[in-house]
Amino acid sequence: MGQAPLIRQPSIKNSTLTGPQPVDRVRIIPRKASLVRSRALAALFVAPIFLASAAACSSAPTASAESCSTKAPGVSPTEIRAGFIFPASGVLSNTFVPVRAGLEARVDAANAAGGVYGRQIRYDWADDRGKPATNDVVARSLVDEKADFAIMETSPVSSGGASYLASKQIPVVGLAVEAAWSQYRNMFAFSYAQGALRSSGAVTTFGKFARQQGGTRALLITDPVGLGLSVTSHAAMQTSLESVGISVDQAEADQEPSNSQLNDIIRRMTTENIDTLVGTLTTETFAKIVVAVRQHGLQPKVLLTGSQLPGSDLLARYGSQLAGVTTYSSQPMDPKDPAVAAYQANLNRYAPELEDSGQPVALAGYVTADLLIRGLQAAGPCPTRQSFITGLRAVKNYTAGGLVPAIDFEAGFGRTPICYPFVSINAFGNGTVTKSASFCGERVGT
Repeated sequence: MGQAPLIRQPSIKNSTLTGPQPVDRVRIIPRKASLVRSRALAALFVAPIFLASAAACSSAPTASAESCSTKAPGVSPTEIRAGFIFPASGVLSNTFVPVRAGLEARVDAANAAGGVYGRQIRYDWADDRGKPATNDVVARSLVDEKADFAIMETSPVSSGGASYLASKQIPVVGLAVEAAWSQYRNMFAFSYAQGALRSSGAVTTFGKFARQQGGTRALLITDPVGLGLSVTSHAAMQTSLESVGISVDQAEADQEPSNSQLNDIIRRMTTENIDTLVGTLTTETFAKIVVAVRQHGLQPKVLLTGSQLPGSDLLARYGSQLAGVTTYSSQPMDPKDPAVAAYQANLNRYAPELEDSGQPVALAGYVTADLLIRGLQAAGPCPTRQSFITGLRAVKNYTAGGLVPAIDFEAGFGRTPICYPFVSINAFGNGTVTKSASFCGERVGT
């Protein structure tokens, strides 16, 4: 893996309790991306972040807030302050570098367009280090010490401070990874990972797709270590596969699969007539398993991953050995789509240091900031935390200007989608092919 791209620090002047000292408009060079990342990170993106053809990002309301007498924390006639929590250090930090770029680009674009009701958006950022206890500490600091109006959060451990933020009715927007996002109604997500769904969240979609591709017996590869976020994901996947009659067994693989683990997978595929490999492992791990399996002459009918498709580096290394690897987590961006064009233009203008604007992690940060903006619009020119929560919960057709499928924040609260895009590596191992832009199933047990 190469050097991570240069990313600007958020443009704020105040430090947080546990985050590194912010520097106004200074470029930083992150540490070289670690080859060892938590397997549970894959669960962050198992719900789709795909592109819908629609208009570009909507402009902010222009009504004046100067006459507003609201005394809500973090709100003044000229600006509104929010907090941003993410793992800036620790095992997940390198992965989350693009999140900051996407979030910064959306905030800067909104401010350049006049802000929201004439207020510029400013934010304080905090590093939770990927630890629940630290997440709780920094969440309290942003609310109690910084007096931030709302919280933006792209962290796999947001449950740490979730109870406190709910008790204070602080609006929280971001990417849902844990069950707290389906429990507290002050929390708003544009995408739910399997681990954030209610117990009734399993759908037949994945099993139905695998069955259509000829799958009959599946080996679900799990992670024996990590943050523990993948347990619910694996259970939901197993339920989906079994719901259509596909038998499921499980195997384990570390971030760097050992020879014994690879041999066990190969042995079981051979002796048990396994024709389907499924996992929410990291992209590199799943790729290594697929290559090892094929080098032993096995040709599974289904190779389904909840992580992103292999990038150019892995394709250059393995080529056609990765043909057929399929993801349901994202769909390639079409630069001809007006929404995508607007998104990439904002990234190029406000976060030019990000080399690959197609990264779904950057999109997650961008949409998280857009969620904050939409909530502020819904709260009106004299926002309170309660009017933000009430107003955003009533929004029924949120698309982030066409970047995500339409969301009803009331009806869709804590519920997994039933339709997903399925995209595969082509037969030559040098590109992708869309199996289905929107493949649908049903909810299990309904």
